[in-house]
Amino acid sequence: MNSQSANRLNRWSSILFGAILTLLTVCGNAFAGQFIRVSPELQLYYVDKGRGTPIVFIPGWTGTSEMLQKQVDYFSKSYRAISYDPRSQGRSTKTAENNHYTQHGVDLNDFMKALRLKDVILVAHSWGCHDVYAYFRVHGTQNVKAFVCIDSNPKAIVEAEGDWGTLKSAVDLKGFHDGISYDRVKTSGDFLQSMVTRPLTDGERKWFIKQMLKTPTSVTLQLDYDGSMADYSAEAKAIDGKIPVLNILANPGWFDGWTPLGKAWLAKNAPRSEVEELGQHLMFWEFPDKFNAMLESFLKRLR
Repeated sequence: MNSQSANRLNRWSSILFGAILTLLTVCGNAFAGQFIRVSPELQLYYVDKGRGTPIVFIPGWTGTSEMLQKQVDYFSKSYRAISYDPRSQGRSTKTAENNHYTQHGVDLNDFMKALRLKDVILVAHSWGCHDVYAYFRVHGTQNVKAFVCIDSNPKAIVEAEGDWGTLKSAVDLKGFHDGISYDRVKTSGDFLQSMVTRPLTDGERKWFIKQMLKTPTSVTLQLDYDGSMADYSAEAKAIDGKIPVLNILANPGWFDGWTPLGKAWLAKNAPRSEVEELGQHLMFWEFPDKFNAMLESFLKRLR
């Protein structure tokens, strides 16, 4: 065998080995998914179960589709339930550029087009709601049947007394940003504990941190900055009354007063939105039965 033939054989062997490794990795997971190319630079990993009206579950900042497994498994009995890893998160393509929520909105549109989804119900957690608001900014409510936002405000920065925000000064942003930069594992663990109502077990903490670390630290910081600076207030107001919307708020949330402030903001700016309360920020994971029942009740009212 000449050197050219040997090189060709080596290349094909590498490609075949990579394909087999990917297949074994995906199929070895009980919550198995697949990849779809939505643009020349991006493949998204997603899980697709069931048949009927499509519900797309979108994880938040550094989240993965696996975090929403209990929702996909439950709703796949009556709907086509889908969850995906956004750009640079989970198993999806890691890109050096375009790691911001405006691009996430573009990616969401491309994902829906690639799967040929029509009249989609979008259910997003935390800053995953930014993905949806960014979609609305460009496409309006086109092709969306309903929207469920899980515990997220459209604007983080507090500019006036009574604003529904989480960042009162640059110090608030810098403190968390530095924690991610200097000790990401500890900061992530502390952050996770604040999102549930009970102490996490070591196993649970390690599993969540493993999921979050699938997002490179550089991307994590880009998304943290972009999400903190974003303002989707106009989009939250614009969709009010055009499609059914449900906001599910944690109580007490990130701080005492989170839920009252959220209710007041929604009552003033999106009065037709339905509002529910449950647990803390990861209520869909901590209280899946209660959460799924709450979501199912809302979905039944759409029929």
